[in-house]
Amino acid sequence: MIGQRSGLLCPFLWSGWCRYNETRYPVVIYRPIKKDFSNLKDLIIEVIAEALRIEGIHQNLIEAYIATAGDMYFSKTANRAMVAQMNNTVREVGYMGEFLDKDTKIQKYISLLAGRTIQKFGNADEYGYPIEKMLNCFGLLCELGDDKEIHALDIELYQLKIQINLDGYDVWRRVSVPSTFSFRHLHNIIQTVFDWQNYHLHEFTVETVENKPIKIIMDDHPETLEFLDYEEFDIRQERFVSLEDIFSKYTKVMYEYDFGDSWNHVITFEKTKRSNELKAAILDGNGERPPEDVGGLFGYKEYMEVMANENDPRYDEMKVWAESQRERKLNSEQVNRRLTQVFGSYYHSQSFI
Repeated sequence: MIGQRSGLLCPFLWSGWCRYNETRYPVVIYRPIKKDFSNLKDLIIEVIAEALRIEGIHQNLIEAYIATAGDMYFSKTANRAMVAQMNNTVREVGYMGEFLDKDTKIQKYISLLAGRTIQKFGNADEYGYPIEKMLNCFGLLCELGDDKEIHALDIELYQLKIQINLDGYDVWRRVSVPSTFSFRHLHNIIQTVFDWQNYHLHEFTVETVENKPIKIIMDDHPETLEFLDYEEFDIRQERFVSLEDIFSKYTKVMYEYDFGDSWNHVITFEKTKRSNELKAAILDGNGERPPEDVGGLFGYKEYMEVMANENDPRYDEMKVWAESQRERKLNSEQVNRRLTQVFGSYYHSQSFI
């Protein structure tokens, strides 16, 4: 089923081994032009395959799905329920416009969000998530296949160590992250595992040997871009850059949070492993991060000196202030629960200043 409005083309995943429109899982082709319609079937197959790859569906199952889904047909419909479903999906995708990459037709990250938006299925009062329906269908395809050992999901995970550059202090977290996640997702993960409050601007920097450094920025807001040097840096937007784009070539990335206090984090690629779950997780860590707005490294050292001496006249005032600025004591289970929210926009809703 295909819906088109405002330049968006949204096919819904379905196949002969699941009922028609079973999953309501959307994929998006952005503003196809006239010549695209001569190869529209191939383009739709390509965008579906890419969306499934981002979700971590086993490559063998993607190929089996495409092979068994049958031919593709296009027709007009006067079915009001069908039109309503299509318009509803286009409207929901519109709400996720910040994840639309206007430089490419095949959208990589819209489906991760749209597939996790609750939907009504059928005529009954049945509600659920397209991603869950889709995984159920691929589970069925696994059962029908010859290789019973294949799991629906085959995720490549990157193990990353993220250390804050603090002279004399050992503060770090080790995480596992799906390689198809974007740097926007990685930003959300860093904010979560260090319990930063996401009050400030941030950016990623990748030093390269052969080309100019890569600067991966948080968005395309004019205030963010105003001071960027396009001659000095290869500028990219974090919403559209995947971890595999960078860590397949480079082993270290710098992440700076709060351009005033300038908390620099060194992200080091350690190894790759496989999983059948598409999720990020904290594995290990050490040390408490500095309080927000403590005044950079100099202010942090002063803060540590005061807090180590109860007789310091500034101690009581500093302790009260720190209660709202320090990292909360969360166990790994609590942190991992918060990490399930990395698919959205920025983790917290505060405005950036």
